[in-house]
Amino acid sequence: MTRIVVASIAVATLAGLLFTLTRIDDIALEPAADNDKLPRYTLTGAALTRFDADGQPAMKATAATLEYFDDESANATTLVVDVLSGPKTPWHIEAPAGMLRAGSRDIELTGDVVANGQWPDNGEALVLRSPTMTVNPDTHLLRTAAAVEVDSKTRNGTAVGMNANWQKQDLRLLDNVKMRYDVTR
Repeated sequence: MTRIVVASIAVATLAGLLFTLTRIDDIALEPAADNDKLPRYTLTGAALTRFDADGQPAMKATAATLEYFDDESANATTLVVDVLSGPKTPWHIEAPAGMLRAGSRDIELTGDVVANGQWPDNGEALVLRSPTMTVNPDTHLLRTAAAVEVDSKTRNGTAVGMNANWQKQDLRLLDNVKMRYDVTR
């Protein structure tokens, strides 16, 4: 009796296995898309310091998470960049996300990007807001082609596009600039 039960179970298992193997050919396998790549590693609480030619810190960045990929690109969340080089107060930039493309030195910031700096003419503190900004540590340039809002104590305005060179202490609002000046007496 036991032999009959064991044989029945073995026949049923074999039949199930054969049925499964014949069905595998009917399944269409699709290769994974290139953008579905997995990171080589993920860091939490990442910190980066870039030094200038004199060995002094020129830029510091922190990220809640940093994913690094085989092609040498990286994605970051809750990114904070402090640009320290330059003769005056440094720029402080915060963004919900950032990306470093493979082969590029630019840090592309996205989300509600907020940059704190100074007006070059009078040193007054200002806040720039834009949906995207790019930081290039080699050319010392903070730039965007997107809409920009500028707020400070005596000036408030909007523009489309902006370039700020922190080494030269230069800020240029590029197109469709609308500025309101508040004169204090």
